[in-house]
Amino acid sequence: MSDPVQAVVLAAGRSTRMGRQKLLMPFGGEPILDRVLRTVTACGFEKTIAVVSRETEGLLSPVRGVIYLINPDPDRGQDSSFRRGLKALDDGSSFALFLGDKPLITASQIQDLKRRFLDSPKSALVPQRDGVPGHPGFYEPLWRERFLRPGAARATLFRYADDVQWTPGHESCFFDVDTPEDYRRLESNVQTYFGRTDS
Repeated sequence: MSDPVQAVVLAAGRSTRMGRQKLLMPFGGEPILDRVLRTVTACGFEKTIAVVSRETEGLLSPVRGVIYLINPDPDRGQDSSFRRGLKALDDGSSFALFLGDKPLITASQIQDLKRRFLDSPKSALVPQRDGVPGHPGFYEPLWRERFLRPGAARATLFRYADDVQWTPGHESCFFDVDTPEDYRRLESNVQTYFGRTDS
């Protein structure tokens, strides 16, 4: 398996559990989504695609090196954003899937997972804890067609579970910001995590 790998960041959710658009909430002096995108673009991916809602796109300050795509109907769910991003990948490219609400992931953690993926005999590498997949996951090109077939992405992942190298991952692969309680936890750790993009 060889590089390059492209990146897709899903960031079109309505944030209904938060009560306001969580991706625009501050972390370390910048919006959560901007922090995620800056971390991803620091990792040398050949292409970085962010799928956002029209509402969110109008409030963002574009991050250099990111291609922004609009999901015109985010109420259809995360899988609709995933499909939108997959279709924008170059043919024959491996790819990594990120969620825009995981701001604690660091560049060195991403690079560690990427190295493990490139060295793996399996066609995918996905963090897993207690049977639950985390992000980012890394995939060879054949997974693009698998995910674009009818059905939920999560079900597809488990359908081909034997093709996946499941890895413990880092704690940041499993922490996302969905609720006000999650955000309070994030704020309480801002001094711990701010500036640690390479740790």
